[in-house]
Amino acid sequence: MEYCISKILDQNGLPFVEAPDGGIDFGHITVEQNLTPAPIRLSIGDRYNGLMHIEIRHGDQIRKAGFETVVAFVAYVAQNYNTIKKGNVYMKSVEEENQTYLVQLADEHNNTLWVQLSRDDTYWNVNSAGVLSKRYGRNKENIWSASELQNEEPASSNTSQPATNADKEAGSNGTVSDVSQCKNTTFSKNASPDYKNHCKISPPCQKLLSLSLYIKYRAKCLPRP
Repeated sequence: MEYCISKILDQNGLPFVEAPDGGIDFGHITVEQNLTPAPIRLSIGDRYNGLMHIEIRHGDQIRKAGFETVVAFVAYVAQNYNTIKKGNVYMKSVEEENQTYLVQLADEHNNTLWVQLSRDDTYWNVNSAGVLSKRYGRNKENIWSASELQNEEPASSNTSQPATNADKEAGSNGTVSDVSQCKNTTFSKNASPDYKNHCKISPPCQKLLSLSLYIKYRAKCLPRP
C-alpha cells in the first residue's frame, strides 16, 4: 500500500500524510463545534497511533467497508462528520490533561476518527480510525451534533438552498466536499483521470511510501538535527 508523504513534520518529528488535495489538512474543526478551531491531520505515526497504527489495527476493516485506503476513509469522515463526542483523557504535560474526541459520520455504521489536539494547539491529530457499530459511543458525552444544529434553525427560514443541492455541495460540517466520490479510489501516482477530477490530487506526490519501507524512508529522507 502506497501513500503520499509530506515533508512537513508533526510535533514528534514524524511526517504528515498528504490529503487527497496534496495538502496536509484532511478537514477542520471550527468554533461552531465548541472546540479549539484547527485542521485535522494524519501523521505517519507508529504502532500506537497515526497511519501505521490504523493500517495494522483497522486497515482491513476499512477496506472491507468499501474504502480503497485508510487515507480515503480519514478524508471522507474528516470532511463529512456529523457528530463529535468526548473520548478518553491523556496527559498533555505533567500539569495538564489532553482530552481526545470521537469525530463520527453515522450511516449504517459509526465511521469514527479518534482525534487529539497537538501540544501547541495548532492541529487535531488523528490517533486512530475505524468502522464501528452504531452502538459504539452511544453513552459518551455529546459535544456537537449536526442534527441538533438543524433542529435549532427557525422553521420559517426559506433562504437556504434545497437540501438536495446543499448536500451535494457541502459536508455536514460545512466543508465543501466531493470525498464521497473517492471511497473506492486509490491514492497513487497512477490514479485515474476520474479520480483526479473528483479528489484534486496534486501531481506529483512528494514521496510515495510503502509502510514496509518506512524505516528506510526515515533513515534516508528526513532532515537530520
